[in-house]
Amino acid sequence: MKRDSVVRLGFGLWVLLCAATGATDEEASPPPPPRPAVRVYTNEDLDRVHELRDQTGVRSVPAEAPAAPAPLEEPLARPTGRGESYWRREAARARERVLSLEAQAGELRARIAERAEEAGRALTRRRRSSSGGSDATIRAKLAGIERRIRQEEEDLSERARRDGALPGWLR
Repeated sequence: MKRDSVVRLGFGLWVLLCAATGATDEEASPPPPPRPAVRVYTNEDLDRVHELRDQTGVRSVPAEAPAAPAPLEEPLARPTGRGESYWRREAARARERVLSLEAQAGELRARIAERAEEAGRALTRRRRSSSGGSDATIRAKLAGIERRIRQEEEDLSERARRDGALPGWLR
């Protein structure tokens, strides 16, 4: 009961606030005051403060000389993995396998759609298609194929990454 009262009170205050701000929005507001001019520094200003520049630390000398970077133990070189031609061939083989799996997945999707359409047409009569198992079996096969597609792509990219292949070699 208290909650309803608080909600009604809050709604009433909101309506009053909206009405009050709506009235002021309709009135013409005065233009904002002009901004002060921005200070432009010239060469005369720089000449005037020229003798004070040493106070900013321009000519200061560090207390300790910076340490020289440690020499690299091994020179930075490209990994000694397989070359570009190998990874381009591997990517082409993987694409062929993925295309084959996608074709199989497309056939299963078409079969699922055909069965759904057939089920819609045959609401009054019970007719079961004998070609290929239940819908659940087909959907499980489709999920397995989609998993294999993802695994194939991830496997190729992971092997290439570990061998130091450049991403452009796999495209």
